Amino acid sequence: MVLQTKSAVIILTLCCLITTSCNPKNKNMPLVSVDVQAIPVVHSEDVVTFISDSNSTIRMESKIWEIYSNDSEPYHYLPEGIFVERLDSLLRVDLTIVADTAYYYEKKELWHAIGNVVVTNILGDVFETSELFWDAKVPQDKMDAFYTHQPVKILKPDSTVIYGLNGFTADPSLRVTRLFAGKADLYIDESNDTAQNTVIQDSIQLQ
Repeated sequence: MVLQTKSAVIILTLCCLITTSCNPKNKNMPLVSVDVQAIPVVHSEDVVTFISDSNSTIRMESKIWEIYSNDSEPYHYLPEGIFVERLDSLLRVDLTIVADTAYYYEKKELWHAIGNVVVTNILGDVFETSELFWDAKVPQDKMDAFYTHQPVKILKPDSTVIYGLNGFTADPSLRVTRLFAGKADLYIDESNDTAQNTVIQDSIQLQ
C-alpha cells in the first residue's frame, strides 16, 4: 500500500522551489505551478475494504484506489476496476458488481461504474451495461437506487433475455426493475418446442 498526502506534496514542492531559488546557477529557471487538486491525497494498491451497517456488509476489492480532495466534490477513483460483493444480514451474497473503472462521490454517496459493468442480484439475474450509477443513500421503497441511461441486457436464470434499450432504474435490492424502451427474447427449449415461462415477470415493468 502506497500513501501520498497533499501536505507532503506541498512540502516537497516548496523544498524544490527553495533549492532552485538558492542555487545561483538556476536564477533564470522558470517556476512550475502545481495543481494540488490533481494529485491524490491517498494512493493505495491491492485494496480490500469492508463497509457495514445494520442491514448489510459490503466488501470491495480494487487494484488501485485513489482519493482526491476536490474542494467542491471529494471523490474516489478506481482506474483499474472494482469488484463489489454485498452480504445481507444472514451473510448471504445478495449482490455483486464488476466494472472496469469506478468513481465514488463522498458527499452524494454515489457510485459511478464504467465499462463492462456486470451486476448479479440474489435471484441470479445478470445485468450487463456500459455504465451504472448506484445511489447508496436511496431508501428501500424507492426505484432510483440503481440506474443508467445506457442500453442494458438482463439475462434471467431461465435464459430469458430482456433488454432496456434506454436503460433502467431499480430499487436497492435490484429485484424490482423498470426498463425503458424494453424488449424481450424468449428462450425456446428445443426438446419440446415450447416457450419456457413468460417474458415479463411481476418484478419487471416495461416502458
